[in-house]
Amino acid sequence: MQLPIYFFGDNHFSPTPSLSNEQKIRKLEQFIDVIENSGGSIFIMGDFFDYYFEYNINNPNYFEEVFSLIKKIKAKGIEVYFIAGNHDFWIGKEFQSVTTKSFITDQVLSVGVKKIYVTHGDGILSWDKSYRILKFILRSNIFRFLYSLLPKSFALNVAKRISYERKDSHKVNHKKLERIHSELIQFSRSKWSEGCDIVIMGHYHHSFNFNEDQKQLIILDDCCDQKFNYAKYDGDSISVESL
Repeated sequence: MQLPIYFFGDNHFSPTPSLSNEQKIRKLEQFIDVIENSGGSIFIMGDFFDYYFEYNINNPNYFEEVFSLIKKIKAKGIEVYFIAGNHDFWIGKEFQSVTTKSFITDQVLSVGVKKIYVTHGDGILSWDKSYRILKFILRSNIFRFLYSLLPKSFALNVAKRISYERKDSHKVNHKKLERIHSELIQFSRSKWSEGCDIVIMGHYHHSFNFNEDQKQLIILDDCCDQKFNYAKYDGDSISVESL
């Protein structure tokens, strides 16, 4: 993996046109303009799409402009890595073909002087037990096959409804936020004890940094229509930046 590495995610590009979606695409273009001469790699940390399902036959191209931008990044010699989130784990060969490599599970990167644990961040919390079961079911080949039998327009409407409800779940009060941070710190400590130096994730739609004994936990905020949040790792240290 080439340095520097740029981490970002939670763009939630929609399969249906909107002003917000268009603004998010322009933000991605702005980000590409900033990094295109630096070389290195980008690591998309999930929920790049608000909904993504790839059909084996007659796959609708809802994201032609986004695909073109990813191809543009690769054409600049920048490697493109992707890890699935809870909105876009149904990736297939078409999306994989525009990335250098795509992952469904968490990854450990040993690049430069640091070892980095990369996760989207979903399913970690102790009260996520029911979600972890649902996650196992939704990602199974059987469920994917059955879902592919639904009429595409109906499947898209179902996904849009579920997606909207899931995003509302990120609105939490201060007390719950403290519980979330406490559990994510404990999760990070378990990864630090395994030799990782940095744990980086998205999913929670806010920014949070925690340092302990020269180890780091970084929760990246999302890439919305107003702000593009990302982290840059140069092989020695990691910084959080935004456009």
